[in-house]
Parts: sequence; structure tokens; C-alpha cells
Amino acid sequence: MSTVAIMDASYENCHEAIEKVFQLFPLDLEGKKVVIKPNVLRSATPEEGITTHPSVLKAVINQVVKRHPASLIVGDNPGVFSYGMNEKAFKDTGLMEAAGSYYRNLGVETVQRKINSPYIESALVSRAILDADVYISLPKFKTHGLTGLSCAIKNNFGLLAGALKAQTHKRAGTPFNFAEALVEVFAIRVPDLVIVDGVVAMEGNGPASKDLINLGKILAGVDPVALDTVVAHMMGFPDLPRTVELAAAKGYGISDLSKITIEGKLEVIPEFKLPQMRAGLNMDSITAVRPKINKELCTLCGTCVEHCPNGALTMEEYPVVGSERCITCFCCQELCPQKAIELK
Repeated sequence: MSTVAIMDASYENCHEAIEKVFQLFPLDLEGKKVVIKPNVLRSATPEEGITTHPSVLKAVINQVVKRHPASLIVGDNPGVFSYGMNEKAFKDTGLMEAAGSYYRNLGVETVQRKINSPYIESALVSRAILDADVYISLPKFKTHGLTGLSCAIKNNFGLLAGALKAQTHKRAGTPFNFAEALVEVFAIRVPDLVIVDGVVAMEGNGPASKDLINLGKILAGVDPVALDTVVAHMMGFPDLPRTVELAAAKGYGISDLSKITIEGKLEVIPEFKLPQMRAGLNMDSITAVRPKINKELCTLCGTCVEHCPNGALTMEEYPVVGSERCITCFCCQELCPQKAIELK
């Protein structure tokens, strides 16, 4: 049996829920090397709900420091390419101030690791996470247009440094295959504790959607697969996303809700908007959903063109999507700073 805690919280009082997390799931941190990884997709304000909120990160840091670790590192590998954007993303999201002296750019020092996947033969992985005695993951409660949801399993994609994230999207080619690659990356270093920022949740076509709801929850557990199972249930998925099914089948956690103990109250969110693709539901080919440019919001910054892993976007009067080259990875939609790309 795995246990998932669901607690009421706001950003003003989330430290109370976080303190309870460390009581429910005690970790021996004294003298240990600890790494905390928030979800930092890209530069965004805390109010946009795209990244882990700085109040949650600060509360977790306070609990870790009280337990006297030998060292503490806070970091992530934001975005797809991360060309010099790590520090900027942390500053813009308020996470740099929350992390203080514990911040590190996880992409600076990496280790080459072989991966058991036809889509990734090897990868540059953040050394700090591989060397950590205790790894704490802080994902957001979000949907994802490609994988269904962006939570515990998806947050581990940030273990990869540099352009390999984009290459993985390209090599996988379909949502079905990408789910397999994502689970292999997740397995490189399974978190010891996962704390989900669900105070403000994201619905619709995440992970950079404009559709937010005030959910007012902090979720936590030591089984990332169980956490994603509970989140998928709360979102109202009729079937589990493929990432969750695969991770459970490979023995990384439990996806059977009847075998998960819930500390708190588990409820399906009324009228929650799932991604249009509803990834994981037998998506064995390129989806018909395509990125569409909202010209009223587009500022012609070129971010989408620069970060498209398959060169499917070109800049004309506005960015244009070449359907024959689009692999529906939705990196453009994730990274657009103006949220000018919609999935239709």
C-alpha cells in the first residue's frame, strides 16, 4: 500500500501543510546531501500558476534546514534548450529569492548516463540529483497537452540538461512513444518525497494554460506513481495517462487507486477541463490537434520558432506551423511567454 496525503492550504499558510508532510513522511536528513527540484518550466510570474510557487519552496526549505542536512541544493533545468535561461527563469518566478543561497544551476555539472530507451541512448543528467542522498520533487498540479498531466513523473524530465529534451520529443515522434521515453527518464532517479503544489491548479491545455482554478490543496507522498494516480483521478481522467500505467507496470509505484491509502479527502474536481488530446488514451499516432497562433497575443518574439525541435515553425508575418513537420510535442505552446499558442 502507498499513502497519499491531501491537505487544505493557501500560499499564506502552506507552511502548516508542509510541516505536516514531514511528519507524515519523515526523512532522515541529518548529515545528508539533499536536492529540492521545483517545477520551473520557463520564465513566468508566480500568479500565472505555471511553476511551483515560491511560498511552497520556501516552506519546504525551512523544514529541510531544520533537520540539519550536510548540504542543500535547489535547482532545475527549465525549458527545452535552457540556453542561459536558468537564472532568469528562477528570478522571474520568485524562486531565486525563495531558494536564496541554496540555488544552483543544475545544468552546469552533468553526468553521461545510458538510458534503456529506443528514443534516448544516453543523456546528460544533473550530477547534483544523482549524487543526492535525498531527492525531493515539487511539481505543480497541472494538465499537459501531450502527457495528460504534468505532475510527479513529468517533473523528472528536468533531470535532463541542455537540448536533449527537444531531441527526445523529436526521436519519440508520437505521444505514445514519448510517454515511454519519459518514464525511462523518470526512472533515472526516483524522488524520495514528492510535494505537489495544488494551491492554484491548471486545467485545459497545460502546462502553460491560462485556465487556472483555486484548488487550495497540497498533496504529498513517497510514491510518485500513486500521486499521479490520485491527481489523474481528481482531474477526472476516464483512464490513467500512459506515463502512469507504464511506470506502475515497471514497478516504480502503485496505480491501483484501491491500494492507495488517502490521508485527507479525495474528490473529483467538478467540471475540470481535461486537455483536448487526453493523452494516454491509446495515442499511438500523431494527434490531429495542432498549435494555432493567436495573432492578438503574439509579439513576434520568435521563441516558438527557436525552440521547435523538428523545425516545424517558420517566421513569416506571424509564426506558421508546417503540419507535415509538426510532431505535436507542443514545446512551442509550453514556452510561449505570451501564451499566444493554442491547441486546436
